[in-house]
Amino acid sequence: MRTSTELQAEVQDWWEANPMTYDWRKTLSDQEGTKEFFAEIDQRFWDAAWFAHLTGEQPFSRLIDYPELRGKHILEIGCGAGSISAQLAGSGAQLTAVDLTDHAVALTRRRFELFGLSGNILQMDARNLNFPDESFDSVWSWGVIHHSSETERIISEICRVLKPGGEARIMVYHRNSIWFKVHYVLIRGVLMGELLHLTPQEIANKYCDGHIAKFYTAAEFKAKLRPYCKQVTASVYGQKSDLWLLPASRIKNLLIRLTPNSFAGLVTRKVGGFLLLMAIK
Repeated sequence: MRTSTELQAEVQDWWEANPMTYDWRKTLSDQEGTKEFFAEIDQRFWDAAWFAHLTGEQPFSRLIDYPELRGKHILEIGCGAGSISAQLAGSGAQLTAVDLTDHAVALTRRRFELFGLSGNILQMDARNLNFPDESFDSVWSWGVIHHSSETERIISEICRVLKPGGEARIMVYHRNSIWFKVHYVLIRGVLMGELLHLTPQEIANKYCDGHIAKFYTAAEFKAKLRPYCKQVTASVYGQKSDLWLLPASRIKNLLIRLTPNSFAGLVTRKVGGFLLLMAIK
């Protein structure tokens, strides 16, 4: 049986080979590391995260209180290509961003250089954060720690480096989502027979992004945070693609474009694929 360290090395290799650039179908034409490249991947991210901001608002302004973070010491776990890192740094936060992969760190550093942003961008495994206790006012992590071999260990590290009264905002995949229950359990599990030899989590892990992809209910993840935090709340969000369980196609893209935000919001706030935990230490 593989150790957690061996499994984490496989996770790292997977993300080095598949960097988070929102280019699942390999349609990006701009050279990696250019301003045009960053503009294109950001637009894809912002469009998919329609629930996080209104048109014309700063990206993710519904989920991140940028004015409140100005001048504060912020840790981002899993910077990817630096889309949210740039928003945090550009809004005046004293940003430290870490990522498991060298590729992500290089991309984010390149972005900061191109756009004149200031931040401390480091290659680091979040299972072992190389910072003193109570170093940060806030911790942000969007869709990252469920890909780790030791998610619970990362949670303890986040809370260790968070100052008393500080807040962590962590998004993980939602087990009670349409996508999990219909796509993984009903379609692949029941109709295609995979539940005969795999658990629902194993089916999800087999077909989701990342070498590992864990899914949680709100109650499960709250329980992991409560030993360290005095207040924990959970919200559910989701992409419009969660509503249309079809293979990638022009028809699916058309359905996504035609889906009103108001309708999508009503559904995804209950059964969307993203579970956002807000915890105060």
